Amino acid sequence: MQAIYDQTNTRKPPLRRALLWDLCWLLWQTVRLPLLALLLLLEPFVSLVLTGLGMLGVLVAIILKCSGDLPHFPFWGMMACSVGCMLALMAYHALIGFLSR
Repeated sequence: MQAIYDQTNTRKPPLRRALLWDLCWLLWQTVRLPLLALLLLLEPFVSLVLTGLGMLGVLVAIILKCSGDLPHFPFWGMMACSVGCMLALMAYHALIGFLSR
């Protein structure tokens, strides 16, 4: 009967579970922070390279397609590589956003 009327009966997680969560959080922080620092350090270089490759790929593909010098030029393959560079840059920025939370 006393358990029914006891309003202070709050469930607390066992000490082992709390220690395990704290250990997992500490391990995540030791992995996350150095990786985030490395990605932020390399971000200007990665952005410059991937953006340059993407834009240059589109420009070269259009010029070579319009010039007609190469009859079997892989236009769509070159465009796919350029779009892939832009998607890789988006994934890079998404990873930085995920690790910074």
